[in-house]
Amino acid sequence: MNGKKKAVVLLVPGFPADEKDTTCIPPLQQFCITFSLLRPDIQLQIISFQYPDKRGYYLWNRIPVYSVGGKRHKYNRFFTWARVFIQLLKIRRENNLVIINSFWMTECALVGQWFARLFKIKHVVCVSGQDALKTNKYLSVIDFSKMEIIAMSESLRSHFLDATGVKIKHIIPSGIDVSKIKQTRDRRAIDILGVGALTPLKNYSLFTEVIYELKKNFPQIKASIIGKGEQEYILQENIEKYKLENNLELLGELPHDTVFSYMQKSKILLHTSTYEGQSTVMMEALACGLTIVCLNVGRVHAEGKIWICSGKEEMINKLKELMVVPLNHQPVVLMTNDDTVKAFFKVYEI
Repeated sequence: MNGKKKAVVLLVPGFPADEKDTTCIPPLQQFCITFSLLRPDIQLQIISFQYPDKRGYYLWNRIPVYSVGGKRHKYNRFFTWARVFIQLLKIRRENNLVIINSFWMTECALVGQWFARLFKIKHVVCVSGQDALKTNKYLSVIDFSKMEIIAMSESLRSHFLDATGVKIKHIIPSGIDVSKIKQTRDRRAIDILGVGALTPLKNYSLFTEVIYELKKNFPQIKASIIGKGEQEYILQENIEKYKLENNLELLGELPHDTVFSYMQKSKILLHTSTYEGQSTVMMEALACGLTIVCLNVGRVHAEGKIWICSGKEEMINKLKELMVVPLNHQPVVLMTNDDTVKAFFKVYEI
């Protein structure tokens, strides 16, 4: 096409403001870096709808990013969508735009659909979390017939089928960057670790209740939670109410590499979330040698390493069992980032 370089554009709700912003959607960051390494012949470009707040162009790990700064127009999304459309026109004019990949089935997919149909460009949409549920208002205005849809787990495919009647063809879990996990012989001094945003969905009040019950049998139990969010004050109140000041520590938000370091100092990941698409943190925990205890939510499968519980009592009983037996801390890598990106390339057909 007139010597223009092939381009793939990712439409995303948010993207790191700079290379130090490691906590902004880490799986997406890893995806983009791996994409560029594996296919330097293709120009990867990012258009971010809402975050960063500031509008404009910048380079992130040598990848061109355009931030629309949509939070400025949160009450009139038309301005955001129009700017995305204008930026897509610019990219198409300067490159051979072959793929638009929308993350996720929300406003990114809606705008991507309009542009892809107008210019007959292949449109790929990823479903990764609550966008698979009936509560997602965008499901009623998006036409699924002319897009390739990728779900991150079998659970997501099932939820999406229930919400729309459409069966997703492709399932591609989010892999992990094993190069970020350094080999260490640190003592695993943390008995139970939690990692995730401190939101009602992640259900960390249950985490504090479980630690309170376990303390009755294991007075010296050590637990930590990594993450920040609106429920931090509730968890702090629970720690004081249950007198867990010497047992449970809130570590706040930490850089991604530091999270891996804490995982390698821990024995068990307690995942109390009431809903997950495909929990990347479980993949990372397995790669760091942890045993996982969780509710029956979207997840990966690893026999003997993941224990599924129906509720609080079963969680407590399983943890009591695990606390008194030697655990196997051998790393388990189910899927690498390279595996994930190569699977996407097959869907792209590039």
